[in-house]
Amino acid sequence: MNSLSNAHHFRKIVAGICMVGAPLALSLAMVFEPKIGISENAYVIGKVGDPDTGQIEQVLLVAGLVLMVPAVLGLMHMLREREVDIGHVGGAVALLGLLVLPWAFMAGVVILAFGLYRAKAVQSTWALCIAAGAILLALGGGTESEILAIVGAVVSLVGFGSTGLMVLSETDEAWEHTPEVEGFRALPGM
Repeated sequence: MNSLSNAHHFRKIVAGICMVGAPLALSLAMVFEPKIGISENAYVIGKVGDPDTGQIEQVLLVAGLVLMVPAVLGLMHMLREREVDIGHVGGAVALLGLLVLPWAFMAGVVILAFGLYRAKAVQSTWALCIAAGAILLALGGGTESEILAIVGAVVSLVGFGSTGLMVLSETDEAWEHTPEVEGFRALPGM
């Protein structure tokens, strides 16, 4: 059967690619222009008549934000059988944050990472990277710290990217019924 006509397989592929692509695009945008995600005009994208519209860092930022929507939906999908409430709340808050409130995005992603950890859907270190990356990105934006923003984007890439690669390599059955990660180890002190 064609991959595009198999809806379950197609959703898995899109989610996995976006889990890798979104933080990769954001990381590259931060490296090319560290202030792009933290300046006071960070959310005024594509102003009419702005000669800077269309620069590579703006294109990467917009691509990262757009790709983050299916990535967040993919994380929600992974929580649809275990930790459903956490998945719904975290996903809704993260998606709202992508639209208007960067601190809400951070809170939603942290909630999703907590749900992934509790459901044992990903390695604990991946969940920690997903949460820490979101926190560092929000702190970088709030304090206008280029270093925090870049580190946050890279840490997000490690967490989201590892999860995305796992999704891309798992079977369609595993995607439909997210298994507990084998070799799952709790974080120290938990």
